[in-house]
Amino acid sequence: MNNTRKKGAFTLALLLSLTLSACTDNSGQAQAATETGQDSSEQITLVSSDWGIVTTSSELTFPLGQQINSDSFIGAAYIAPMIANDDEYHFPATNNVTFEPGARSSWHSHGGMIILVTGGVGYYQEEGQPAQIIRKGDVVECAPGVRHWHGATQDSWFSQMVIFDNSYAPADGAVPEEELVTDEYYDNLQSEEYTGRIVTDDNEFMFQRAAEPMTSDTFSGQAYVSSIIGESNAAGAPGLHYVVFEPGVINNWHIHEGGQILIATDGIGYHQIEGQPAQVLHPGDVALCPPGVKHWHGGSADTEFAHIAVNTNPELTGLEWFERISDEEYAKLTTESSENE
Repeated sequence: MNNTRKKGAFTLALLLSLTLSACTDNSGQAQAATETGQDSSEQITLVSSDWGIVTTSSELTFPLGQQINSDSFIGAAYIAPMIANDDEYHFPATNNVTFEPGARSSWHSHGGMIILVTGGVGYYQEEGQPAQIIRKGDVVECAPGVRHWHGATQDSWFSQMVIFDNSYAPADGAVPEEELVTDEYYDNLQSEEYTGRIVTDDNEFMFQRAAEPMTSDTFSGQAYVSSIIGESNAAGAPGLHYVVFEPGVINNWHIHEGGQILIATDGIGYHQIEGQPAQVLHPGDVALCPPGVKHWHGGSADTEFAHIAVNTNPELTGLEWFERISDEEYAKLTTESSENE
């Protein structure tokens, strides 16, 4: 069988808008470790071979989404669209992509991307390099045009959130060549643990929680704030921050001049835009607050809650704080999602 296929430009663009991965460049997490004060000696260099393995899809934190119908994949893969690139937030297209054990993409290339592993264990391999074993909490980047493949290990489901530049086109206009990752190649894969990992073995959250809490009068209690990746990244995204709220902790009403996007990762929390009902957030949910609109967010009373926070349109830096909702208002909130969400 001929394992090499050349796709038309439209088909390739559609495929790349659905399923993309990341490369072995560990600059994102290295920068995050520096910004959060984590010593590089604390990075994980050796983990158990079964650490993070997910044997059933029900163990994954984020929803599966819809199965992808493409002959560019071996095995079943699924996509859950999360954020569309638009003219309000100007944030790169974002999806969660899940592979069943043994499933994988073809060799391919695309625009720059950030990959955030949301569950399980998978592979990323850049052409000419050993395959990297990536696990929940790993954050890696893929430079534009780098030929690579990605997918699950033989014994684990693998889930990844991908933030990517879907406007990329090769400078020479050539359609990139795809090639299947054959069973023979996959079964004899030379691999190594991802060297950019900063998630510690005692971390209980999807991504690495900051070592020390932040105390602020604009929060009702302690919250932990760290950086996932800085503003200089392959996808052209604003910096991504990780916020973990202790149970019952919320922040005050506030306005971001450039707007904000929140992606829930752990526990149950809330987001409320002024004049609207509170939105209940579960892992995988996305909350959008338009530029210049007052909102608040935080955790429910009974669980620790974590989300990724993105201040969109980063050239607009204004931030204004107001009062906090009352204890009585907070006590009336429910953790049941409304039909309108």
